[in-house]
Amino acid sequence: MADGGLTPAHYTVEQCLKDWLETLNTQAATTVTGYQIMGRHLIELIGNVKLSELKVRDVDFALGKLAKRFSTRSVRLCRMILIQAIRNAMVNGLVVRTWPTWLPCPLFESSGKTNGGQSWPFGSKGIE
Repeated sequence: MADGGLTPAHYTVEQCLKDWLETLNTQAATTVTGYQIMGRHLIELIGNVKLSELKVRDVDFALGKLAKRFSTRSVRLCRMILIQAIRNAMVNGLVVRTWPTWLPCPLFESSGKTNGGQSWPFGSKGIE
């Protein structure tokens, strides 16, 4: 793991995603490339957020922005990538709080609006 001596308190979403991408040694090269491309989009939007401070509204913001540019399938792929990266960080002791493994994903229409006004089932405080 390329954590560079980072402590859980300083571990960012960007480092989390990069660390997870490094673990993909059994995937086809084209699959890894697709994950890297979508991971870069997540990094542009929320990469600087410390993982310990990541809130649902941060993820909702990122997925909402991506939904305006990409298909529902691509947004779901980004969600899956983020979940897998966070799970990898949990296994390696880099997440200091419990993170739900079922992070919901709003269903986006091509317009980028949430389907039926659905949103995250958490309060504005995020996941705690």
